[in-house]
Amino acid sequence: MTRGITAQARSPLSDEVKAELSRLSLKACDARVLAALLPRAAHLGAPARRLARRTATDATTGSAFRTACCRRTYLRGLILAGGSLSAGASGYLLELRPPRGEIRRAASVLGREGFAPSIRSRRGQLVFTLRDAEIIAAYLRAAGATETLLRFEAKRVSREVRGRTNALVNAEAANLGRAVVAGRSQTEAIRTLVRAGRLARLSAPLRETARARLRAPTATLSDLADRLDTTKWIVRSRLRRLVEEASE
Repeated sequence: MTRGITAQARSPLSDEVKAELSRLSLKACDARVLAALLPRAAHLGAPARRLARRTATDATTGSAFRTACCRRTYLRGLILAGGSLSAGASGYLLELRPPRGEIRRAASVLGREGFAPSIRSRRGQLVFTLRDAEIIAAYLRAAGATETLLRFEAKRVSREVRGRTNALVNAEAANLGRAVVAGRSQTEAIRTLVRAGRLARLSAPLRETARARLRAPTATLSDLADRLDTTKWIVRSRLRRLVEEASE
């Protein structure tokens, strides 16, 4: 049984963000922060391994994390040390798996930078999870992953536009379905009145509306209103009256 996420199933955003962050230029303080984090990770991808070799061997002290730049470098390191990013049909997800011994510091740095991830245990390791697209975008921005941020936002916009389009199509289909069902019942009611000889005894506006419905059984109320040069409300009221007459 295969455990974890295979290379085929992993979102390309995960590899892209790690490759981008590993290419960023390093200041001396950046190297010290990453040296305190990357060597402690259980599994590093190729970009993170190359970066780990470039960083200084002396780890930074906790006091260095009082500066914003060091905390943001630490955010960058959390992704390199065991992060994954996805933006698919199931939603948005940024997972961070701090190395053992880094859980408390990771939670502290994330909190000071304004992030409040949910925390759960997976196979004995704590995983920090962000699912809100706005917060994930803010994290990528803070970590310096501007190229990945642009791709993430493009996927996000595409997904939201697709979602709105599907919602509109579904709503239109539902309205069309209701119109067809209503038109069928109205047509049957009118034919019942015709067979009973009762339609001729109704008022001229009702007879006119009945003829329009028989000529266009699937037409919408708007279409019928245009044909009769009246309003949807009046057409709806006349058709309701015809159905009531047929049921008496």
